[in-house]
Amino acid sequence: MNMNRLAASAAALALLASSALPAAAAETRSPVRLSVNGIELVAPDAAPYEAEGTVLVPIRAAAERLGLNVSFDPSTYAVTLTSSDIEATFRAGTSSAAVNGREATYSPASAVTANRVFVPLSFFQAVLGYETAYRSETKTAEIAAPTVSLEPEALVENVLERLIAGDYQGLSDEWFTDEMKAAVPVDALASGWESAGRLAGSFVGIESIQDGPIDAQTTGIQAVVAFENLNMQVTLAVNESRQLAGLLLQPMAAEAEAPETVVEEAIVVGAGTAYELGGTLTLPAGAEGPVPAVVLVQGSGPSDRDETTGAYKPFRDIAWGLAQQGIAVLRYDKRTYAYGAQFTAEEAAALTVAEESVDDAVAAAALLKNDARIDASQVYVVGHSQGGMLAPRIDAEGGDFAGLVLLAGSPRTLWEIIYDQQTMFLEALDDADPAKAANLSFIEGEYEKAKRIAEMSVEEAKKTTVYGLPAYYFQEMDAFDFPAYAAALEKPVLVLQGEDDFQVYADKDFAEYKEILGDREGITYKLYPGLNHFFVDYDGPGAGTLDEYSVPGTVSEDVIADLAAWIKQQK
Repeated sequence: MNMNRLAASAAALALLASSALPAAAAETRSPVRLSVNGIELVAPDAAPYEAEGTVLVPIRAAAERLGLNVSFDPSTYAVTLTSSDIEATFRAGTSSAAVNGREATYSPASAVTANRVFVPLSFFQAVLGYETAYRSETKTAEIAAPTVSLEPEALVENVLERLIAGDYQGLSDEWFTDEMKAAVPVDALASGWESAGRLAGSFVGIESIQDGPIDAQTTGIQAVVAFENLNMQVTLAVNESRQLAGLLLQPMAAEAEAPETVVEEAIVVGAGTAYELGGTLTLPAGAEGPVPAVVLVQGSGPSDRDETTGAYKPFRDIAWGLAQQGIAVLRYDKRTYAYGAQFTAEEAAALTVAEESVDDAVAAAALLKNDARIDASQVYVVGHSQGGMLAPRIDAEGGDFAGLVLLAGSPRTLWEIIYDQQTMFLEALDDADPAKAANLSFIEGEYEKAKRIAEMSVEEAKKTTVYGLPAYYFQEMDAFDFPAYAAALEKPVLVLQGEDDFQVYADKDFAEYKEILGDREGITYKLYPGLNHFFVDYDGPGAGTLDEYSVPGTVSEDVIADLAAWIKQQK
């Protein structure tokens, strides 16, 4: 460091240490507890206090907790507070501030105590518009965002404005709980929104909004927001401290009404059991005589009856398409979708695919076979993704179908597929990204654990996680011997696969089905160029990534036509 710079630094330090800054007069002080947006402010080197009936608050600590950016100019003693909608400046030692182009006054004047700028509690209401309160009997003070900000539409608009403006840091600082900040860092928030925003296009407006309690401490707000290219569902969880405990942005499938040539009825799968599931039976309008029917079985994870994923509703598309061609379709909410939030940790660790999917699909098949409008000898299972993997087991364990349709399924183990999916995703990252090597190492470690699943005891499997799921879940699923089932199979099977599927693979999963099932009579295969995992044709921004599911699309008409033709050929 040169001598001139050293001298300047020393002068600056001397100035800060001197009495040049306006200081609070000697006074009797008593400590005050201060909460900001419901959370106690802890500032060991600048604690709030009461003096002569006035509560003094450290401006930097309190303002930053409110999500404001704070800067201090030592040459003028000016403090500046900024956010997406506030710009306020005042000078330490004064009782007025310029805020958004207007003057606001407060009393008493701001002051400096122990080299920290303090303002009276009233400053936050008079200058910034926040709500304040002080209870002298308990020595507790409060600063909170104005009540109007909790109006559902105003809150959704505020969140969207910040996202659209790219004010990710401001959104996090002002609204996120500490847990949300840890779970959704600013860079993750930015990349998530920019990916979604690129596909959504320009903001149009809020179409509808609903709010209601999630639990005793949390309010849920759900809005349908229109953008140029698609609609998005924005879900917010607001806690008692007026902070966001949850934020979810989901592209929505285009709304549509069932064709006039079909009729839909609400049904219950598993009526009278502990897990009744709402569903929809779609029938050809005006059909005469019993008709063939299919049970649709979803892929992995909680899923509604339409198998809604991003902007897709593939099971709705299939149900309407097949019913228009004379085939009834039963689709229903998955058990983990309807009841997953009620599972205890122990129940979740012990969950099997039998309970999650198989038992309910068997019940759905029985429901169809007992309906006089359905040809009981012509009930088929159509399983997608994990549903396709499970379709043979569902048939063997009570479904007893006339035939099986495997849509983007696999005869391999689920943990092998997850390993391939995660490895492919990570290998696409830049080698310079430090997360790449670390995550690849983690995935390899999980894969080594997965290869030991069959050797684990039931107790060990329930206590061990692999790729974030209980090892017991994989262990129980792996117990079904697909090659043995296939060797004895005499029923017709249709295996369909999209060539552009990046979740299961034509060169692995589709090819392995061909190897196991062979070219026996009754086994039919078809590979569709250009179609993805949901049999949607997409070749726009984000193609080959999960982003493509955010763009509204429907199941290929060719796939539905092939399904209908194959079912009719089995009569």
